[in-house]
Amino acid sequence: MSSKLMLALFVTAVLVTSIAAVSIPAASALTVRSTFNDNHYTALYSGGPKICGDHKCAPGEYDKMQQALAQAQMKGKTGSTVPSTPTPTTTPTTPTPAPTMPAMNGTSTTMPAMSVCDSVKATLTTAGISSTVMAKVMADLSCS
Repeated sequence: MSSKLMLALFVTAVLVTSIAAVSIPAASALTVRSTFNDNHYTALYSGGPKICGDHKCAPGEYDKMQQALAQAQMKGKTGSTVPSTPTPTTTPTTPTPAPTMPAMNGTSTTMPAMSVCDSVKATLTTAGISSTVMAKVMADLSCS
């Protein structure tokens, strides 16, 4: 009697194990991937989509933003983005001294004649940057 019981328990265990093996899907770490886009994009690194502020750039938006930024940087250095022809002056003009701004280490630095805040604000407005991003940038530059 005990041998028949042991045989019945063995057959039952084999049947339960085989049913469980067939009905439960196998887990595998070797699943096939169809997309390999694991990249994290920023404006710092080239390649991938262009980033304009807090969103992906629309077609042509990145180039416009770069041009506006370059013009604003040149305007801050030369006072004008368009090369001008020299106009003869009869009276010599004395340049006004540039305002100085205290730096972090206690020394002072000379600021350009045109306000950086105005240039940055104009550039961001021209590029169509949202007002929330513009407010954050202006606050980071300590502009009012």
